[in-house]
Amino acid sequence: MNTTALRSLRLTRRFDASAERVFDAWLDPATAGRWLFATDNGEMVDVTIDARVGGRFSFTRRDGEDVEHVGEYLEIDRPRRLVFTFAVPKFDPAVTRVTLDITPVGKGCELVLTHEDVLPDWADATQQGWGMILGHLEENLHQQPTRQLVAPDTLRFERLLPGPIERVWAYLTESEKRGQWLSSGAMELNVGSRFELHFHHVELSRTPVPAPQRFKDHADGVTSQHRITACDPPRLLGFTWGNPAQPSEVRFELTPQGDEVRLVVTHSRLQPGDMATTSGGWHTHLDVLADRLAGRQPQPFWPIFSRHLAHYEQAGNA
Repeated sequence: MNTTALRSLRLTRRFDASAERVFDAWLDPATAGRWLFATDNGEMVDVTIDARVGGRFSFTRRDGEDVEHVGEYLEIDRPRRLVFTFAVPKFDPAVTRVTLDITPVGKGCELVLTHEDVLPDWADATQQGWGMILGHLEENLHQQPTRQLVAPDTLRFERLLPGPIERVWAYLTESEKRGQWLSSGAMELNVGSRFELHFHHVELSRTPVPAPQRFKDHADGVTSQHRITACDPPRLLGFTWGNPAQPSEVRFELTPQGDEVRLVVTHSRLQPGDMATTSGGWHTHLDVLADRLAGRQPQPFWPIFSRHLAHYEQAGNA
């Protein structure tokens, strides 16, 4: 391999998202594994991010074999600049340097990625790899607006998903397809009909990761009772959730947008103590749904849920 003339690569991309949002995406362990160093067929089985100068990161992707991407943060200047070392030890022991410079432009921003000390034999693959990664970041930012609190007892999530609408509807209503991202259980699509949902979170990815101690009662799966409250195929589905004596309600609204479908999930009549857990749950399950519809392998449920939950507990009602 030619090691005598190291290369410096540069890529520039505009994003229709704020500099803060683009910057934060690189340091969020709950979401970065869905686009950073990810592939459609590979499963990101571990993401560790210690977001401080001197802290390290590690992304382990399983695609026939485990491939670890590692580095150390050298500069963190939110939202303008992020610098880190980078290496893929399985293929090359060399440690290189990556710099992200982010500049606000109108309502969005421009990101310039510079990768220094790249071996010539790896230059083309590295350039293509970063181009793919930035494309996945753009897609992730486009499809995943943040949670909205529309009332003290009501939260809302929106997602742009690959269509057509009938396919997304099937993933809401058919037991086998719904079981791939949320829970299984047959339902009759009539207002007032009752049904059961069977949740088994460790089965939502290829790599089973057990529930943390806090949720050990979910370790062997959970079954819950529900009742259809609204149904207008393929655009609207609503049903009760939680304690049958004092249930909350979740509604799914589907709207075609070109080749995509906008899914709006609204969960209302929640108790204050359930807001963070419910937010973390929907955020994680909708990530899995987006991956399934896009043909990607989802990450293990419990580590991602735990990170989302910690975020929503810290955010409170913000």
